[in-house]
Amino acid sequence: MEIDRKKITLKKLTISDIETIVEYRIIFLKEAQGFPSKELELSLRKSLRQYFTKSLENNSFISWIAEYENKSVGFSGMVIREQPGNFEIPKGKTGYILNMFTLKEFRNNGIGSLLFQKIIDEANQLNLDRIELHATQDGEPIYRRSGFSEPYDKVLEFRLKK
Repeated sequence: MEIDRKKITLKKLTISDIETIVEYRIIFLKEAQGFPSKELELSLRKSLRQYFTKSLENNSFISWIAEYENKSVGFSGMVIREQPGNFEIPKGKTGYILNMFTLKEFRNNGIGSLLFQKIIDEANQLNLDRIELHATQDGEPIYRRSGFSEPYDKVLEFRLKK
């Protein structure tokens, strides 16, 4: 659907928007990872509410919402991480972008680019050393054009058993 780009507005996520961001995070995750059991979805919704409430209050999560004709149509989010510095990240402050998401019917209208730029602007204002993300297949070319590349060190993970 082609839209009038002049009617897109961006607003910073606040505590009053938590239910909205939880709902759209669930939509994003279902699109990216498939449909969970009802129990897992309910548990995740509770966890997300707790996380967003805490992280918005302590400024460790930043998010922007794109609206079109009073409807939320796109989201961005960045977790602010702090750790002891090293030679690559001397200040020890990094951002982890997640939840870059535009509703299917509003994609290819520049909404994701507007949200992405807001996150980059905030990262610069916060004087972060680096920004990281995990990209979907659709998103990877966009991020590469913006200057993202493979990390210097290979990333490994260990999954704890539940």
